[in-house]
Amino acid sequence: MKPKLVIYFIMMYWGAFALIATTVAMATMGSSLEKKAIYNNSTQHYFNISPRATTETKLTSQSAEVQLTKSAVVSTPAVLDCPQHSYVLAVWRIYLKNGTSCYISYKRETNSTERNCSKNMNWVSRPDQISALRLKSPEFSSEGIYMCSIAYARGTFIYKYNLTVLAPPEVSLTHTINGTAVCKAAAGKPAAQISWAQRGDYDTMKEMLHNGTETVTSIYNTTNTNEDEVVCIISHPAWKDARILNISLGRYNERRKDATMKILYSSLAGLLGILVLSLFIYAWRFFYGRQTDPTIMKSPETISARQSIQENELEPYATFVQVENMIYDKTGDFVQA
Repeated sequence: MKPKLVIYFIMMYWGAFALIATTVAMATMGSSLEKKAIYNNSTQHYFNISPRATTETKLTSQSAEVQLTKSAVVSTPAVLDCPQHSYVLAVWRIYLKNGTSCYISYKRETNSTERNCSKNMNWVSRPDQISALRLKSPEFSSEGIYMCSIAYARGTFIYKYNLTVLAPPEVSLTHTINGTAVCKAAAGKPAAQISWAQRGDYDTMKEMLHNGTETVTSIYNTTNTNEDEVVCIISHPAWKDARILNISLGRYNERRKDATMKILYSSLAGLLGILVLSLFIYAWRFFYGRQTDPTIMKSPETISARQSIQENELEPYATFVQVENMIYDKTGDFVQA
């Protein structure tokens, strides 16, 4: 009986030991998983970005890096966020597409800042409280890489932005007399997208401008549509909502008819005026021209005038004959003497 009791107690002892070891291991594993979940949740809180941004996160026990794609609207202030830890050093490094670079830094230990960037780039407020960067007036030359590095007790956070600058286009919708509607989005970056609510025949053209913007023009043929109005839809990344422009065709059709009738009436009036003037000239020449010649021929004044003209024409000849006779008479007298 005694050997059996010894074996029984040994088995109970080892069973209790195994149970205790398993319990401790599970508790330790659960605690580590909980800490990891809390760390991931806090990291995700710092990495929360807009739906448009694409995020690539690399996490280690010492550092975290986030790569973002962000856009700003030209001449509209923009803010680039950075993790808000109790950091000892914050540095913004900017590498622009035109080949230039600059930096802005803050050191908590000495409460000092250093920078060589333009005044267009600066801290949002006090750098010891907020490490975000503010672009006062983004321009096309502001495009590039903006990298924020935060050094703190647990490691380093890095936010890396690929910044692009957008230019919203100027939109217009007009209707011409020849039966076309012209929808235009001028000087946009990137090029705007234009569509029409109606199904029909239209052509879309793009024109690249010298400053990198594009003008998009869409011409819609309204002569084959039965709609009372046409609707142009313009979308662009700089806008949250698309721009919708509409124009009524009724008044333009009336204006086109009025213009056509005015041209027709003006042409008819001009032709009628030319015809009346031609008839007046012909009648004047016909009636007054025939009455002038007989009157002049029968007038005594005209007859006397013609006689004086004839006398004037005969006078040189008569003078010549008289002189010749006088010479002849003198020559005859000389011969007889």
